[in-house]
Amino acid sequence: MRRGGVVAVAMVLGWYALALATLHPLADGPVADSWIYAESVRWFRASGEFRFVGYTEAMPLAQILYGAAWGSIFGTSAVSFDLANVCLAIVAALMLYGLAIRCGAPMWQALVASALLVCNPCFLFLSFSFMSEIGFIAALVGSHLAFACWADAHRMLCLWIAAGLALIAFSIRPFGGIAIIGPLAAMLIYDAKSIRWRSVLMPFAIALIGCGLIWLWMTVLRPAPWKLLQRETVLANFLRVAPWEYLRMGVLGPLLYLGIVLSPLAILRLNPRALMLAAAIFVTTVIVTRVGIAMPSTPEMSCFGGWSNALILRGLPNRFEWHDAWRYALVLLGSLGAAGFIFAAIDAIPNLTRASSAVVIAAAVYWLALIPLWLFNDRYFLVLLPAAALILAMAPMPEHLPMRIAVFAMTFVMGVMSLGGVYSYQRGLAAVMAARDALEKRGVTRADIDAGYELNGLDLYPFPDDPRHMPDVPMITSSKLSEYTIAAAPIDGTEMVATILSPGPFGLGSRRIYVVRRIDK
Repeated sequence: MRRGGVVAVAMVLGWYALALATLHPLADGPVADSWIYAESVRWFRASGEFRFVGYTEAMPLAQILYGAAWGSIFGTSAVSFDLANVCLAIVAALMLYGLAIRCGAPMWQALVASALLVCNPCFLFLSFSFMSEIGFIAALVGSHLAFACWADAHRMLCLWIAAGLALIAFSIRPFGGIAIIGPLAAMLIYDAKSIRWRSVLMPFAIALIGCGLIWLWMTVLRPAPWKLLQRETVLANFLRVAPWEYLRMGVLGPLLYLGIVLSPLAILRLNPRALMLAAAIFVTTVIVTRVGIAMPSTPEMSCFGGWSNALILRGLPNRFEWHDAWRYALVLLGSLGAAGFIFAAIDAIPNLTRASSAVVIAAAVYWLALIPLWLFNDRYFLVLLPAAALILAMAPMPEHLPMRIAVFAMTFVMGVMSLGGVYSYQRGLAAVMAARDALEKRGVTRADIDAGYELNGLDLYPFPDDPRHMPDVPMITSSKLSEYTIAAAPIDGTEMVATILSPGPFGLGSRRIYVVRRIDK
């Protein structure tokens, strides 16, 4: 193993060892929608049947199989499933390093690309979950890496691996099809007249057939989930939204998100012209977030662990915690990072190789698809990160050693803030679970306790015979006030029973969580 590979392994493993030591003990409860996938794994292990609750939108078949295999060895607790995703996150980060090296990036920039992934607030948060994003990114990056190996040596085994991982990515999320589109487009650009198309198309043709069969089974041969049916209404209303909303959410939102989380490396590309572009992005963002919307959410950070929207409780005063100067400070950082990234891309794109072109084309197709599908959330923007980090890794950067040290230092600071957010979530969830358990010990039935989205889904949401039928569950479909509520803020019509303190955003300070009882009038 080359020196850079040893450093990458030590860096990634050391980072997650630090994270596990800091977060110990992990809360034995779900993160966001993890309960959906965990319950599907348990059902599959018990019955051999793929079953997804009616509330879901995705049907990640490969993740269920992975979870079942993992659970047969390590158990099916929430902590066990969290660690299953940690392993995938480590593999994804190391493969991103390998991909950057294969695409011609200098070693130190490839290391930064890997570090930017694991220190990302959303990626680190979801690493300690059983959400589908981590497995999807691992399969996507693995497919890109296998294609890059084929591009170097033209070994057909690499192409079969690339197509197989693309199929796995699709069976986690349908967007895995971009791992087929990207390589095919790259081969058309670089190899249209020099390769044997029949042989190179065979792996991807079989992968496409597999994707089609999976899609047919998910949408035609079995009842479509309720959320998937609801998406049809969203698409029908596409033209009813003002154009600036798509500019804000579909263009500026992802751009600012990438600018923030890539800023440790992207700001090295700032120059007078880039500063002018950053000013234009900042002013445009301020204008469009002031037009036609009372509570702007650009840039989106709802999957940062310390965010109030990560642990969803009733009584939430605001969906996001961008307040006044903090919001605009982050918009400014995102604008600077976005401008640096754009100028880096201008230099990197003309020098793209066959392998790196496949990555960039796949990401571009994905970004375009986000807009009409209304996928405006950092969970979805996260998929763009490997391609964006690869572009920065390949772009010319200052060679001064102090600059490199500063990049790693800023990346580590972002990582510490991300770790503080995960700590805030884990301790907050543990506190909510303890409050739920205390109420049950007092004789309160679980159905009379609104413990927030994650725990209500895990405890109260059944597997209905028809996935399209939505039961009435607090914090999922119901606005009904339960007898007892564990809330983020006091609620009218209730009296205070107890107050819980949990760590605040970034793991600093504290946040009050309230246990309230309904006052029947």
